Amino acid sequence: MNDPRIMQKFADVNAIVTESHFVYTSGRHSSVYVNKDALYVHPGVISALCQEMARPYEAEQIDVVVGPVLGGIVLSQWVAHHLNARRTSGETLAVFAEKGSDGVDKHFIFTRGYDAYLPGKNILIVEDILTTGGSAKQAIEAVRQQGGNVVGLTVLCNRGNVQPADVGNVPLHALIELPLQTYTEEECPFCAQGVPINTRLGKGKAFLARQKAAIQP
Repeated sequence: MNDPRIMQKFADVNAIVTESHFVYTSGRHSSVYVNKDALYVHPGVISALCQEMARPYEAEQIDVVVGPVLGGIVLSQWVAHHLNARRTSGETLAVFAEKGSDGVDKHFIFTRGYDAYLPGKNILIVEDILTTGGSAKQAIEAVRQQGGNVVGLTVLCNRGNVQPADVGNVPLHALIELPLQTYTEEECPFCAQGVPINTRLGKGKAFLARQKAAIQP
């Protein structure tokens, strides 16, 4: 059961939007959207949520917090901050993984010298929203390729009923779980009913642009 205190923090900044037609980053459609960007503009809210994300872990046992770009950058900093507040010695570092920029490698990689901080270290992965778990799994694989030991994945919201097996058999902790009904474009009832796609939130604008390009001669 979701903690009412945490749910209220999402509600206070209108981070859960319902009764519309959304397209997720994964390409799936739904009538509910978790607007993580509504959280990020409130540092106090994000700080409090990241404190909860860090709570299940022994501070001294986490050497580095890793987040995938872009939202994971913010989360990695705040989670590491709250872990450090509980440490009696040493320091938990925060780094981020980014997509390859050569136009070919679309998986997460570590640049800026961050790869040097991972081998042999205990790593906590942070992510904002899980729909399929694909991005989190890629970040986990990137850490493992660098010789890091991934001890857990902690997220703001698991909206796709993602399980540890979906992300490389890593223990998973989510602040809230919203098992939402999602659909492919082909099976989406909102598309079939002609419900307009929300272009303000999610990837609806890009989805419509691709549709338009596909039908142009």
